[in-house]
Amino acid sequence: MDSYRYQETIERCSLVKDLELLPFADLTEIGERGVNLSGGQKQQIQLACALYRDADIYLLDDPFSAVDAHTATSLFNVTSTLFQDHALLK
Repeated sequence: MDSYRYQETIERCSLVKDLELLPFADLTEIGERGVNLSGGQKQQIQLACALYRDADIYLLDDPFSAVDAHTATSLFNVTSTLFQDHALLK
């Protein structure tokens, strides 16, 4: 695990506050199909998983559909540049 890459991904995907709300932060066990998460949180976590991976190609299917407007704007602004220079996380 690359802790710098992990922290950058968490921050860029606006998950810091969400993780603080979970009983064991990022060690909280997620129920089947993410029953203990909102739709937006699921989307954010899926985006974070995609960003954390060291891939050359990312295929996303409407990653902002389940997040609120504020989070969508934040994620869009961050990811639009992040995917271009994802070398920062390498």
